[in-house]
Amino acid sequence: MDSNGYEEICWSCMNKYVGIQTADGHSYDGFIAHVDQDYVTLAIPTNEMADRMNGFQEYESSYRQFGFHPGFFPRRRFFQRRIPLSTIGALFLLPFFF
Repeated sequence: MDSNGYEEICWSCMNKYVGIQTADGHSYDGFIAHVDQDYVTLAIPTNEMADRMNGFQEYESSYRQFGFHPGFFPRRRFFQRRIPLSTIGALFLLPFFF
């Protein structure tokens, strides 16, 4: 499929959780955050905040200082990856659960 076909598919999957496999064998999964004529930008979730919270579990008094309350965890963090449309080999929707 040419890059124009993937551009239309990416637009229709905007803000949805997708998997992308490139022609060189790399695989990425994330939310489509932006699409232009040459690139698709994925917002890839990471567990960075969950890893940081592990150190705070024993200090419940520090939850307030950071705006957290017991039982409430901060939102996931995302990092962005730009992928050229011309290198996309496959694009597919993935289920996303909280």
